[in-house]
Amino acid sequence: MPDELCESVLLLGNFDGLHMGHRALVAGASEWARRAGRPLAILQLDPHPRHHFRGEQGFLISGSTVQRRLLAEAGIELIYAPRFDDMFAAQPAETFVAEHLVGRLGISSVVTGADFRFGQRRRGDVALLEEMGQANGFAVHVIGECRDQLGDGMRISSSRIRGAIETGHLDEAQRLLGRPFETSVENSERSWRFDPMQILPPDGIFMVEARGAAGRRLGRRMLVLRKRHPEVKLPAGTHTILWHAAASGDRL
Repeated sequence: MPDELCESVLLLGNFDGLHMGHRALVAGASEWARRAGRPLAILQLDPHPRHHFRGEQGFLISGSTVQRRLLAEAGIELIYAPRFDDMFAAQPAETFVAEHLVGRLGISSVVTGADFRFGQRRRGDVALLEEMGQANGFAVHVIGECRDQLGDGMRISSSRIRGAIETGHLDEAQRLLGRPFETSVENSERSWRFDPMQILPPDGIFMVEARGAAGRRLGRRMLVLRKRHPEVKLPAGTHTILWHAAASGDRL
């Protein structure tokens, strides 16, 4: 790790999609980092534990390309992405803190949500993190849950957003994300390819906005989705698709 990123303020948690709840954590962490004159970092497990333990695909709100861009735009200066394998999963919570947070990162403080769990069988919690912080000289900042103030007042969560996307309720997903749901798609002369790890709406006809390299706007257009295969007019290359709504409720 670069020396200038030692003693970072570190965000802990699963930040898939960087939704409005996550952004509240990032805002708090950014303020603490600014006051302390420290860089802002985040821990992202790779691969996602759901993929490691169950072999699941097609569930991430943001694929790796989109996720890294969102984190950079949010002011994250370092992404620490340790390999999540059987050995990592078997680490006791105390070992995770000692080896990664203290030993490798040398953090000055961590920022997380009240329900954060870590270590073997998720036995570590915020209370243990605070105890180890006192023993190892780093502060622990806990930020409460973020609720859907423009909707039903319920807690904003990645699982809730996944449900909205899977059922085609893209307006709800957009409200909870604070931006349109987006995917990265590769278009060659013969085939289209979405990130296999990323969730998609159900088959249907959608109004989308396309962006090319460096965010170049390619305009709005209709997209027909069938079994993760899109039918849409776009030039060859890698594009970002912003999903706005199902067209007149059409389903295939």
